Amino acid sequence: MRVVYASFDEVPSFKAASTHILANCRATVRRHRVTLLTIGETELPPGPAFVHIPAALREPNLLRRGLAFRAFVRRHLERERPDVVHFRTPWEGMAAVELGLPSVYEVNGLPSLELPYVHGQVTPHVLGVLQRWERACLAHATRIVCPAARIRDFLVERAAVDRPGRIVVIPNGYDPVPAIPSPGVDGPLRAVYLGTLHPWQGIHWAIRGFTQLRGRWELVIHGIGRREWLERMRRRIRRHGLLDTVRLEPPLDRSRLHQGLSGFHAGLAPLLDTGRNTEQGCCPVKIMDYLAHGLPTVAADLAVVRPLIRHGDNGLLFPPNSLHGLVAALQALDDRRDELPALRQRVYASLARLPTWSECSRRLVEVYESSVANSRR
Repeated sequence: MRVVYASFDEVPSFKAASTHILANCRATVRRHRVTLLTIGETELPPGPAFVHIPAALREPNLLRRGLAFRAFVRRHLERERPDVVHFRTPWEGMAAVELGLPSVYEVNGLPSLELPYVHGQVTPHVLGVLQRWERACLAHATRIVCPAARIRDFLVERAAVDRPGRIVVIPNGYDPVPAIPSPGVDGPLRAVYLGTLHPWQGIHWAIRGFTQLRGRWELVIHGIGRREWLERMRRRIRRHGLLDTVRLEPPLDRSRLHQGLSGFHAGLAPLLDTGRNTEQGCCPVKIMDYLAHGLPTVAADLAVVRPLIRHGDNGLLFPPNSLHGLVAALQALDDRRDELPALRQRVYASLARLPTWSECSRRLVEVYESSVANSRR
């Protein structure tokens, strides 16, 4: 079977999307031929694996860049005519719709809902166009894949997806790694944040809590984001007098994740109670990474977090958007710092109920195969 996996994301990159995409491609290529189409300027090393064709699009305007990527994907699909097209956004998805190809639409989020958080100047006209494209992609897709039950419910309730039996929930996974011993507990404890600086992640908001934790906790942010978001974070750290407590560092390469997380006592996932997180939903890869490396996770008590974090077992939950709750959770860990090695062991034990990337990817291959079988009936 010939699979084209197309995504309006940069691959390889530090973002969770790149992790997800590469895990899926590496599993699929064991049984089928895979071509990966992404944006970016770095082609993955050649080998007995999938073919990676990045589009070096330097257009700064998001909308024009998206249209250029759609044209790039369409040209490739017209040449290859694959058995199934896997796409993640309407930008590349509309190329599959226009050509009438069997497709799997992976919905991690809808641009029409997320763009206003990222680009406040986006116009109602643009959002309306995106919504029409989203509906067309959802209607055309042979199968729809999403990483959380909340997203599935959102698609049925708010996006009015017909034939909801087409929707398959495949959560994000983790890569098993050797256990890391708990670091010492002398001096300040150390928390880490991995991932993007998107407004809904809550990390800009959360750092203010560390003004009450000085001397007890330190925070390292391995952040990914636009230049203005990074600069905004630096300004906030300075404004709150946290230069000695909070550090903004470059993102961690996944090949260095195991070593890079070895010195931390907890992971932070302060997701905000916003429409993106509570109405649409998500499945945070950062939490899976924390747990895989034995880090108890301090996270907002949202529906999308509860399947991953059990309060008091593998982490602590606090009321979303409550700075007092965040500080109290970190203080509770500090007050019981001698119990952190035992808590780390419970974190590792909790992985038994969560899927690995290998398991998730295996399910995705089954979705591909059923999509092709249905399209040939």
